[in-house]
Amino acid sequence: MGDRGGQAMIRLIARTTSSAQDISAPLRVDDAPAAFLAGRMQQLGYTVVVAALVTIYATALTMARTLGIGVDYACFRAAARVLSQGHNPYSYSDLWTMENILYNAARHMPSGSGVSSYRPNLYYNPPLFAWALQPLAGLSFWLGYACYAIATILLAGVAAWLTLKAFGWTRYIPVAVGVALVSPYVFLGAWYGQQSALLLCAFAAALYALRRGHPGFAGACFVIAWIKPHLLIPVALALPFLLPPRAARRFYAGLCATTLCGLALMALTTGGASVVAWARALIGYTGYADTVQNYLPSLAGTAWLLLPHPWNRIAMGGLVIVGVAVMMFFIAFARRRDIDPCVGASVLMACWLLFTPFAHAHDDVLLLPALALACGRNAARVTRVLPSVALWSVSVLSFAFILPEPWKLLGVLPPVAVCCAAVAACVTIDNRKPLVDSATSYFRPPTIDFRLSTRGHAPAARRCRRG
Repeated sequence: MGDRGGQAMIRLIARTTSSAQDISAPLRVDDAPAAFLAGRMQQLGYTVVVAALVTIYATALTMARTLGIGVDYACFRAAARVLSQGHNPYSYSDLWTMENILYNAARHMPSGSGVSSYRPNLYYNPPLFAWALQPLAGLSFWLGYACYAIATILLAGVAAWLTLKAFGWTRYIPVAVGVALVSPYVFLGAWYGQQSALLLCAFAAALYALRRGHPGFAGACFVIAWIKPHLLIPVALALPFLLPPRAARRFYAGLCATTLCGLALMALTTGGASVVAWARALIGYTGYADTVQNYLPSLAGTAWLLLPHPWNRIAMGGLVIVGVAVMMFFIAFARRRDIDPCVGASVLMACWLLFTPFAHAHDDVLLLPALALACGRNAARVTRVLPSVALWSVSVLSFAFILPEPWKLLGVLPPVAVCCAAVAACVTIDNRKPLVDSATSYFRPPTIDFRLSTRGHAPAARRCRRG
């Protein structure tokens, strides 16, 4: 490698593993062995954490019936059955009658009583999702759930790959995808039978489409956001402000066109009344959350659950306003510094998850793109302080909902840590240049208008053009 290359490599290792000094301070060659040892110790410690997570997952599978495996999938399955019979899946009586037949009467359990009986659940997702789930609903519960869980894990793997490619990763991609798949967020989404991995895949596909220069397709990917509109729709509305005007119009056109097509397909397959019933169900979700939710790992969600009525609603509204203000400030900052739209979209997603009131633990899987951003391309920054704290908090504190009060509040730390690490990455790294070599990248460093500067200064303009 040579003396100069060896010195540069030592400085890079020391810089990426330093935590006690300023990252911009000059580093000594003597610090390299200690930094290398610290990095190795962190790798060993995280390997132990991964092994512990795999053990927890395997142990949970042995107690699947008592821990409520597939409880959300059971509700989706019952809604699909109700819809296939021509009834309203948003009607409490129709849905609960079907749930009782499928899960209590079949096991000769009294409805709503006992530890092992199935308690009533309500359906709030689009009717088109229940219609698409009808093939699985026709299978037995365990077979349908197994297919659904496997599809969830596969979607999470595809989403991780798309995210890494969007951020220009060329090395360690299989390792990073494996780390994403053993994340508690992916496990919880598959365990409950939620759609969080599908949302993550849509978001990652939008990032990849932006990287490839297709804003219209990126907007079309966000049509999946209507499955849980409170999570991705605010980001979909804010993201085009990071794009040039023409690209922003194409993004909105893709989103609006696919949304209208989805509404038309929904009306054709499930009836226009189901669309109205779904809208009413979304409006009534806040009252439902008041009665049954006991863990919402965000700032607004925590205030919603801890404070008495009506102060919880006031605090929640105030924190949501603060979150919107933070997103607007970041958009202004990103536009001023010409930050890449993929980078900005990931930070906006992390900020919104930190302040949105109705984000569950499995919904925080949408933090993974921001975590990948914080770790740097090819994990170049993963051993620094903020990325390390974010990675470890996501891996360790995601199960905080099983802890008693007040330790349950530790579940808010992963969104905080990931958001801070992603913002720090935007501030300390020059994200103006494309993360991969692409002629279709939207943002580039500011250039000189040579039509004005060449008048009387042609030699200087030519030098700037060559640079």
